[in-house]
Amino acid sequence: MPNIEYELNEKIHAILINPYLTWDSFCANCDLIQKYNIKNISTSLNYLTDFKNRLSNYRVNINALISYPLADLPVSFINELVCFAKDKGANRIEYIPNFINLSKRNLETFAGEIEQVKLSGLPVSIILNKSKLQEEVLYSSIEICLELGIKNFQFGDGFGDPITSNDVAEILKITGAQNQIKVVGGIKKLKQVIDLLDNGISCVGTSNFCEIFQELKVN
Repeated sequence: MPNIEYELNEKIHAILINPYLTWDSFCANCDLIQKYNIKNISTSLNYLTDFKNRLSNYRVNINALISYPLADLPVSFINELVCFAKDKGANRIEYIPNFINLSKRNLETFAGEIEQVKLSGLPVSIILNKSKLQEEVLYSSIEICLELGIKNFQFGDGFGDPITSNDVAEILKITGAQNQIKVVGGIKKLKQVIDLLDNGISCVGTSNFCEIFQELKVN
């Protein structure tokens, strides 16, 4: 069992995006978030109001996922949805940009899309899947984001293999240690969480947060 020196209620972000949840299951998840004193949630636009109502007396940062997971949001809708998220109580936007613009060398279009997301004034986290992006596109996207003042990045989108220690080393090299790096995808065990944090990752996101905290309690 690893030596735990982290505030895991801050470092583990609960992900709740399942469109097939019943209301009872949603409420049960909210109760678990409060039980384990989890301070960050990532969720879809549809759940924002329910979270704010259900957790009205509980301080938590709610991250709204936009254009997730397919990056299929037309640019003309971005501002409206980001404003909707802000109005419904989101504290941060987690966004997947349209990477094909980089493949087409439309760098200004790619940058303009992210600038539009930033207009809300909320902190923005850009989601990237390292295993699915060509190296040139990956590096270009991060470079542009850094130039635009993006300081939060999420690696992994829940699809594909989990991030490895070699991936972590490369990620930290290209983003810089001063930025906040969140890893998502395939995180089901406490040891995975600790290993990622020990290797320099800022936080993790998982829908298996209950199982992880139960494991922590047992140990």
